[in-house]
Amino acid sequence: MCLRKLIFYWWFSSVGSSYILSYTSTSLASYEAEIMANLYHELSDWSSVRKSVVDDNSLQKDTLATRKRKFVEIRKRLETLTPAQLLFYTEATSSDIKNLTLLSCYKLYQFIYDFSSEVIRNKLLLFDFQILNSDYESFYDSKRVAYDNLNTISEMTQKKLKQVMFKIYEQAGLIDSVKTKNILKPYLSEELIKLIVQDDPKYLTAFLYNDNEIKDYMKRYQ
Repeated sequence: MCLRKLIFYWWFSSVGSSYILSYTSTSLASYEAEIMANLYHELSDWSSVRKSVVDDNSLQKDTLATRKRKFVEIRKRLETLTPAQLLFYTEATSSDIKNLTLLSCYKLYQFIYDFSSEVIRNKLLLFDFQILNSDYESFYDSKRVAYDNLNTISEMTQKKLKQVMFKIYEQAGLIDSVKTKNILKPYLSEELIKLIVQDDPKYLTAFLYNDNEIKDYMKRYQ
């Protein structure tokens, strides 16, 4: 089955479902994700990691509520990664750590993945390097049909979804800033690309790789 047909199948199978939108509680948090991934590698138990983060304040956050919120959301992200991807935190460069954390966001939050793979990637393929507010608004409106909860959240939450998503993109280096929203194609190491392809190559679309590039990597690493 070709890549475009697969993407259509993923969209069709999502009709009537709901997006996970809890990413508004924290942005990319790649530094915190790295700490927690390394703690999990060391302790091999999420209860022990929670104690280190919440009780011992290993993330150096001021309030107990912040520590609890960060732990819950970052754990959910890290749990989407394969064991090999999670282990890669222990040796990844700072650039790969950002991309690996962005991958965990793509895997947990379909909304962020969809915008990157459907809107940002298509603009880049057309040599259009700036994201406009109208791009986001058209995307959001198009997803209301398939994802019921986009129709029930408040206007304030809608604004927060947009604000935090673009902050995640900025922190990951997918755009230059939340103000100008100029698109930047990220650099992924061969090792990270291999880990993504061996898991699910569709995620390379959200890192703005074109179909031919993805097919080449699939031949190489699958």
